[in-house]
Amino acid sequence: MLPEWLLAKLQDITMRPGTLQRAKLRVQAFTRNRKMDFASALSFLLDMRTTTLQTRLNEFFAHNGGGAPISQQAFSKLRANFDHSPFETMVRALVKEEYAGKYELPLWNGYHILADDGTYLQLPRNDVLRKEFGTHGGDGFCPFAGVSVLFDVLHGWVLDAIMTHSNMNEREECERHIEFLRQELPHIAEKAILLLDRGYLSADLLETLQGSPLKFLARCQASFLSPISNAPMGDSVLTLKRGGTVRVIKFMLSTGEVETLVTNLLDIPAEEFPALYAMRWGIETAYHRLKRELCVEKFSGKTPNTVRQDFWASMVLMNSVAVFQQAADNQVQDRQKAKGLKHPYRARTSDLIITLRNRFIFAVLCGVPALTKLEIPSIIKTIARTVSPVRPGRSFQRRFHLSLAANLNLKSCL
Repeated sequence: MLPEWLLAKLQDITMRPGTLQRAKLRVQAFTRNRKMDFASALSFLLDMRTTTLQTRLNEFFAHNGGGAPISQQAFSKLRANFDHSPFETMVRALVKEEYAGKYELPLWNGYHILADDGTYLQLPRNDVLRKEFGTHGGDGFCPFAGVSVLFDVLHGWVLDAIMTHSNMNEREECERHIEFLRQELPHIAEKAILLLDRGYLSADLLETLQGSPLKFLARCQASFLSPISNAPMGDSVLTLKRGGTVRVIKFMLSTGEVETLVTNLLDIPAEEFPALYAMRWGIETAYHRLKRELCVEKFSGKTPNTVRQDFWASMVLMNSVAVFQQAADNQVQDRQKAKGLKHPYRARTSDLIITLRNRFIFAVLCGVPALTKLEIPSIIKTIARTVSPVRPGRSFQRRFHLSLAANLNLKSCL
């Protein structure tokens, strides 16, 4: 997908009358002329900047020639009149277009490589959010939301996202993702491999996977099912009472631990599975980007509605970043074709996000084709200036005990 098409689609959904009608929570909402209308409110919520809400409003009005800015209290009242559905609509529309077969997408041996994983988002501390989403952890004080994402690790796209209670069952959310693929993207499900971390696989989920068109590769706990636990080292094929025929690959890690992988891929050489499973790390990187670079936990409101708005706006931005990343990477590769470099290079994602923070909203809002044609190439050229080498096979020791500073969840002053 080209950045131009992305921005045109976001503008179309934002300005479409049906978007407002579906999103309104009050019949009388947005029937009078206000300093900030519905479309501008949606565009503002796609702002990637991480300053305080009032500072963002000041910059937004100054940038778009809207006169004196409204207060953060006025904006909070305004956004209480609509739900998160416009942003979810944007995500669904972008995914449908990108995976419609019009574009050449990255594949592994002819397969899309998808990963499903869950995480928790820390929410602003108040009783309303504790009641709506629950808490997570020992103190029972901090509200958290459970999140599950279906992610294309080769393409960097969020295909499906779920925001739910903190006591979420990741296996149930995984089944919802599988059903989404079957219903909305059946042509993708037929040529996709789903990667699952240890703890996901159960007898019920295994049966669901075997009854779907998906291929899968899952890491197993040592005591998952006795036939799998008792399988020999190496490559073997088992027939289970539930779940049909599966292939079990057992091998020794450098740490001395035995790794057990289960799959229904019967025609892939066994030596390729460790590298294939390692691709699952892409979703961990995506969550890092979501939390540390897009700052999804820096919520701009303290109600369940505003939390959902911010979350789904972040999903739009995740896929927008992927679109600009691809465009910038193409420019980097064209520039370095004849240099004979040891490693391929790509635009540095962290710098890409910083550039988009300052210029993405202008490109979304300007609505003038001539300005858009000038702005988008300029954005991509800026992004493509800062590059990093792609070094396959790199690994780093995982840090499980982070310092207090690394865990600080800095909030906007609302």
